[in-house]
Amino acid sequence: MTRVLRNVGFDGRMFLDEAEWLTYCRRKPVRYIRSAKSGECEVCRQPGSDENPLQNAHTIGFDVGVIELGLTPEFLDSEANIVTAHRQTCNKHSELDLQASMERLRDLGVRQLPKYLPAVIQKAWAVTVSRP
Repeated sequence: MTRVLRNVGFDGRMFLDEAEWLTYCRRKPVRYIRSAKSGECEVCRQPGSDENPLQNAHTIGFDVGVIELGLTPEFLDSEANIVTAHRQTCNKHSELDLQASMERLRDLGVRQLPKYLPAVIQKAWAVTVSRP
């Protein structure tokens, strides 16, 4: 019997297809950040400490990224979406809300979201891309 390849990724795609999205709406994916941490926090520019170490943080978090915007876990774990932040204080400050996440995608050159996303997301996206 041949071994089935697992964890093969998303071929560099930024967005999930509808079936993948529906699956992840039922259960969020596991995170696999492979980026090295910076020597200082990208939020406050201070070094880590024993009490408040540095860690990798997602700027677009998995709830917003996967559930609201249909982004692949591969994109969310990519260097384009990872910053170094203090675990206790700065991690939450580095995470963007839905509107700021849409602005980030627009700034990255995204022009269209997947059609399967809810109408409320599509409307918010239309407003976001129409702004300078």
